[in-house]
Amino acid sequence: MFKKTLLTLITLALVISIWTPFSSEASAETYSIHSQELEALVTLTILQNEQATKELDELEMKMGEYIENLPFTEKEFENMSETEQNKVIDQYFNNEEFLALENRMKQLDSKSNQSEITTQALPVFFIPIAMTVGRVALMAIRSKGARTALKYLKNRIKGFGKNYKIRWDVRNDKGQLRSLVVVLHKGKKKTTRVFAVDNGKIPLIPKTSTWYWHFHVAPKDKIHHALRVSVPKKYKASPGETILH
Repeated sequence: MFKKTLLTLITLALVISIWTPFSSEASAETYSIHSQELEALVTLTILQNEQATKELDELEMKMGEYIENLPFTEKEFENMSETEQNKVIDQYFNNEEFLALENRMKQLDSKSNQSEITTQALPVFFIPIAMTVGRVALMAIRSKGARTALKYLKNRIKGFGKNYKIRWDVRNDKGQLRSLVVVLHKGKKKTTRVFAVDNGKIPLIPKTSTWYWHFHVAPKDKIHHALRVSVPKKYKASPGETILH
């Protein structure tokens, strides 16, 4: 995401260096100005990206602590009635404090995923919302259980229109919970997955058969997004396949 922006700037620098003529003093001076401006732009972009990454890390920590400190346990939530569960979600996930954190995370995700947003046939709001909601769902699963996360997801994910299909509480033939939610886009030729919160194996180094909760977001829906805190430190993310937040 951030690397793409930097790569674009570096590519631009190479293009300028190749095509700028050196046959005269004026052209050499112009090249020098372009190089200085580009260097300043690259430096500024790096600083902005580092700041955004730092802020995202801090937001994830704040949201994780907020959810962990909510005054109910996984078992207590499961024993609540449907009405009580909905009230709890509304009280703790729709209040001003949490919504402010969530909205700021969406803003940062929107900036960092701008290239994907503008090149995909998805609503412009979809990717940043999915990235944020996915992370919050994993935090909720870790601290308050899958049932809490499912209720949160149902509160956030509404109908996207006739071209989308939403599946909830997906289980395999053995009855094991494999997905809390799967959002599918029905295209003219095929149906594609655009978002999912799954439970299963993820690509790690070294390899492991242990299941971890993770999520997927289009257009790079093959990438597994999981929480670093949920995966033992001896494992590292497999490049290009897994991102540990």
